Amino acid sequence: MQQQQPAIHMQPVVYFVGRQETTGHHAAPLMNQLNIRIATPDEVLADAKAGDLAVFYTEHFDAFRQCCIDLQAKNVATLYMIDGILEWRNAWENSPQEIACPYTMRPALAHKVACIGPSQARTIASWGNEDKVEVVGVPRLENLAEQFRTPKSDATKREGSNGPFRVLVMTAKTPAFTDQQLATVKQSLRDLAKWQTENQNLNGRPVEFIWRLTRGIDLDLGVTNQLSNFAGADLQDVLSQIDSVICTPSTAVLEAMLMGLPVAQLDYHNCPHYVQTGWDIPAADHIDAVIQELASPPQRRMLFQQSQLRDALYLSDSAVERTVQLVNQMLKTAAQQINAGQPIKFPPNMLSAPSAQHEAFNHQQLFPHEPTFDEHDMSVLQCQLAHSRREIEHLHREIEQLQSELDQAHQIFETIDSHPIAGPIVRIRQKMVDLMDKIRSRDIGKPNDRDPPPPQPF
Repeated sequence: MQQQQPAIHMQPVVYFVGRQETTGHHAAPLMNQLNIRIATPDEVLADAKAGDLAVFYTEHFDAFRQCCIDLQAKNVATLYMIDGILEWRNAWENSPQEIACPYTMRPALAHKVACIGPSQARTIASWGNEDKVEVVGVPRLENLAEQFRTPKSDATKREGSNGPFRVLVMTAKTPAFTDQQLATVKQSLRDLAKWQTENQNLNGRPVEFIWRLTRGIDLDLGVTNQLSNFAGADLQDVLSQIDSVICTPSTAVLEAMLMGLPVAQLDYHNCPHYVQTGWDIPAADHIDAVIQELASPPQRRMLFQQSQLRDALYLSDSAVERTVQLVNQMLKTAAQQINAGQPIKFPPNMLSAPSAQHEAFNHQQLFPHEPTFDEHDMSVLQCQLAHSRREIEHLHREIEQLQSELDQAHQIFETIDSHPIAGPIVRIRQKMVDLMDKIRSRDIGKPNDRDPPPPQPF
């Protein structure tokens, strides 16, 4: 007999998983068309019901990953809505000590993945998500995207200026993922600052650099930082007042390209770019030539940049409307399946989008130093997984026991230390032990091991 599924409630809720300060600007463009509630993972798990939908903006961290899995067990639809570009170093060259999951999105946990553009959809599909990807764009950039889609007359096209040549130099919110990468980023910015010092004018125009740097890099460089909002809320206002942008790999390059600005990616790391701009600065030797062109950008470069933007960011239709359409279709499909007593499963290509061609995803080839991926037998993997879970549970119990014993030991030592007689004795003994350790650590040798004294002259 088929198990009875819980009935869905009348008006499904669309949960944006996170806090207001980190998620509110993502939800704002959709508030008028969806029944949205912003809530933390714990709050969503407590309140969400079968037939609701949860929107995630990260699957990197354990709290969000576990929340996604637990919601699916409750017949809550899940959507991973990517709001920014993919970054090679974050995906493949992160720190071994990084607490986030190193295999994020490979594959994704959510039922569906909303991508910002066709190129991103192709990449994420190649990571084992072919049936999950849907292209929607970025709803929070809707106003800029609408301006970009609006045809402009020749009189309104961007033209040169006789005033100062203003260059916005930016770093991503997370400009590096290891100490070595951070050192490389700082060196690239020092090279830029050096160029500025040596080039006060360019083709008769004064050169001004506007710095928006994260991670305290401005203090190392000794420049005046004009970053006032880490969420980028004021970025569009800043972009409207400058002539070009130099930026480490960041979603900010999309906003700059949307505004028709020539953009160069500053990247000394010699790694692939998931998003291409019109210019690249891979080494100090390229700085002068690139800035010369940024001041007077050739049309062929701008045409290339525009084509890359359209591949990186879906612009053909409204991102807000496509997102609403996707959410409503997911809610409708989920309701039908829940009412039929079936598990939630969504078909591919719920929205019209270009087909994604890609190479087969192979964990063993992509992570050759991880022996876990050498095994392909499903039954063996299932046994290993079951055993690993048992081991993890056992280790958790051992940790809890050791922590309990350590707490008891601390209490005993605190009791002895505070005792009016035993306390001073223990402290004197510890001083004697420390003194003996110092004596033993000295390389004084034994008398017989010492070098003989030098011969005395006659």
